[in-house]
Amino acid sequence: MSDIQTSPAAPVDIETYIDSGAFYAERHVPEPMGQAHWHDHIELNLLLAGGMTYLFNGTRISIGENRVHLFWAAVPHQVIAVEPTADLVCVYLPFADFLALPVADAFKSGVMDGRFATVAAPDPIDPLLFQRWAAEWPEGSALRQQILREEVGLRVKRLSLDAVAPEIPDDEPGGEAEAAEGPGEPRLANAGRRAIARIQAMTDHINAHFGEPVTVEAVAAAGGLHPTNAMAVFKRVLGMTIAQYIRRQRLSRAMMMLVDTDLSIAEVAFGCGYGSLSQFYEEFQRHCRSTPRQYRLKFRR
Repeated sequence: MSDIQTSPAAPVDIETYIDSGAFYAERHVPEPMGQAHWHDHIELNLLLAGGMTYLFNGTRISIGENRVHLFWAAVPHQVIAVEPTADLVCVYLPFADFLALPVADAFKSGVMDGRFATVAAPDPIDPLLFQRWAAEWPEGSALRQQILREEVGLRVKRLSLDAVAPEIPDDEPGGEAEAAEGPGEPRLANAGRRAIARIQAMTDHINAHFGEPVTVEAVAAAGGLHPTNAMAVFKRVLGMTIAQYIRRQRLSRAMMMLVDTDLSIAEVAFGCGYGSLSQFYEEFQRHCRSTPRQYRLKFRR
């Protein structure tokens, strides 16, 4: 293990990689964040030492050492507390890479629905893997980086079989969160390159027009498919329907706007495509277990 240890310093250009949606692996000493942020990756975290606390989707989630944690980083998240000894490795997996993995529908849709996934007990090999990824990625050859990405994909596939929900304090609204799908024989969604390209075109259309009325016909046309075929491909690859994805994106954008802007709740609701305030409040409380105002205040304490 001593051969893998390196000084934990974040790369200077990490924000460029995050903003571009590219793959990256890095190791750094985490610090509390002044505000929430989000990016379109599946993020994997592993603390080599210490502990820290996220405010994720409006809920406090504590991270302990040597356990893999995975979440969709498009959901607003913020590090709000860090132990002095904390030493963190982060892996940023592009959304398209995640879509291409043959994992169970329930796991994929659960992550995209804003669930944090972790493991029930630490795996001794994980600290070694994560340290190697962080050490090798920045300066690795194209072949080594390809191998590294494949290793990360395999780790996510294994996590999909063993994932559980993280510990949440009893006083948090999400304290009764359900565990992710456990071991068994779930159906795996295995998507080819053409299907991934069509899904990306369809999700790009939704992401660009979420504040407007979005029809299945328009989404299907963006992917070059008949609506019936589009719905089938979307469900097979993402594990959720087009309508469910639209609702998830509208809700995610609303959460971002509540945190990042001073727009009124009504402006946020209508700007994200909700037809009425009552519809927005009902959807928001069902998924976030708080009102939009309570959610905004959590990030502004």
